Amino acid sequence: MIHQVLRILLIDDDQDDLVIFRDHLSEIKNQQFDVQWAPSYEKGLDLLTSQNFDVCFLDYRLGGRTGLDLLKATMSNGVKTPIIILTGYGEHNVDLEAMNSGAADYLVKDQVDASLLERSIRYSIHRAQSMQAILDREAQILMQDRLASVGLLASSLAHEIGTPLGVIRGRAEYLELQCKDDAQIKKSLDIIISQIDRVSKLIRSLLNLARGNEVKFSENVNLRTVVSEVLDLMQHEILRNGIELKTNFSSDLEILVKAESGSLQQVLLNLLVNAVQAIDSAKGSGRKDQHSIRINLEETDSFWSLNIEDSGCGVSEKNLKNLFRPFFTTKDIGVGTGLGLATSYRIVESWGGSIQVKSIDGQGSVFTVLLPKSKK
Repeated sequence: MIHQVLRILLIDDDQDDLVIFRDHLSEIKNQQFDVQWAPSYEKGLDLLTSQNFDVCFLDYRLGGRTGLDLLKATMSNGVKTPIIILTGYGEHNVDLEAMNSGAADYLVKDQVDASLLERSIRYSIHRAQSMQAILDREAQILMQDRLASVGLLASSLAHEIGTPLGVIRGRAEYLELQCKDDAQIKKSLDIIISQIDRVSKLIRSLLNLARGNEVKFSENVNLRTVVSEVLDLMQHEILRNGIELKTNFSSDLEILVKAESGSLQQVLLNLLVNAVQAIDSAKGSGRKDQHSIRINLEETDSFWSLNIEDSGCGVSEKNLKNLFRPFFTTKDIGVGTGLGLATSYRIVESWGGSIQVKSIDGQGSVFTVLLPKSKK
């Protein structure tokens, strides 16, 4: 069926059914199973929401509650594990309600044998994978549409803002030539020109980010330049939240990586936004002072390692396992879509790199972006 150990959860308050269930699984050839048993509604709900299983078999009768109650509770918690309802007798209305509630299949215990069990497991996993693939494609289409809209808006704003900025800069340069003997005025005009250049740089960075899907792949992306542009975009937000920013980018040496600049900006921007939001959440929990974001760069034989460390709320061990899954989010509705980290991971992986994370719940997180070195 599938050449890996399948993790199966059986939620059933009758231990005799567990023995029969294991016997049936043992008759399935060329497949190994890791079976866990939950003898109650509460234990089953806890395991389904805290661990990953390939398939769950759920008894319809669970003391004072039903398997359908548990099915609905797991669906509302965003559990993606395919769930197969088991019942001691066949009822058409229960069958229909199970399917309408999101069950992957519905089996009558007296009719179950190894062959039927194998078929139900195989079909349920296949349907779950197919559905996830459809959701991933839809999410990708939505993201492309959003980026196209942002790109159009950024292009329009760049033109509308860029033209008057050019006029202001030109007039400032003209005045600087006229007042070259007045040191105080010249200093003020220098400040005006430098700030105009800073605004222009921010606009270019935003435009590059919005057009990331249009930029051709390059094997020579200067990581230092990309990080600098993203920090320019995020600096105001970081300072506004009272966060200390620390970096070890001290030299002007080029750091070339195999990537694409627009997409790499998108990845780093996502990680920094998440870091700011994690710190904001930590403040809401009572840790108000001494928050920081550290960005460190390390070199290995084949990779540049960019570490983004925050002093935020951290990620629980349970959520850490799902962090890069599409649509998984711990943020409130309207704040996060659950696509940022999943998309970032796939982008970096497409370059031969990876994103790793270490986190302690309540203390902070470290995201490490490993990028392959580019040959000069």
